[in-house]
Amino acid sequence: MKNAKVLHINPGNIENENEKLNLAAGLLREGKIIVYPTDTVYGIGCSIYSKNINKIFEIKKRTKKPLSVAFSGIEMLKGYVVMDARQEKFIKENLLKPYTFILKKKDNISDDITFGEKLGARIPDNEIVKKLIKNSFPVITTSANISGECAAASYDEISEEIKNNKNISLIIDSGKCKVGKPSVVVDLTGERFRVLRG
Repeated sequence: MKNAKVLHINPGNIENENEKLNLAAGLLREGKIIVYPTDTVYGIGCSIYSKNINKIFEIKKRTKKPLSVAFSGIEMLKGYVVMDARQEKFIKENLLKPYTFILKKKDNISDDITFGEKLGARIPDNEIVKKLIKNSFPVITTSANISGECAAASYDEISEEIKNNKNISLIIDSGKCKVGKPSVVVDLTGERFRVLRG
């Protein structure tokens, strides 16, 4: 089977990559599934409004459990979660760290994504994915690997099974992710903030 279309984007020259970024953002607006770089590992996702969310579970061969969502910044995030001053302060202080923040979601995030009241929210320190989100919608973000296999920190580490999947419309190759391992998950919903995965 033919591999998904691959777009090579130079992370050090983003201002000259608008045509490619607009193409990728357009696919997200259409509800398509793409693979993209983040600060941690390569992610797979689609718009939170897409009808293809369930296909992500099929691609990853994973049981249905909560998916995280990537946002372009804290102001966008506030539109989708309940956030008090203490939580906002913690997020602002840790924006450049590879964290997933667990927060109480608002009703405009589907239960098909969260399977409950809490949402895992990421603001990746990666200009490519931030621009994609700014030009489309918040995006599902889960590691681009088959469940149980190692996460991919570069395009070369993405499995052929993922690259060949017919449900993936595009893969963005921008080299190696700077962190190279999955995010730290911090639950901000309790009286005391807790690290769930570190």
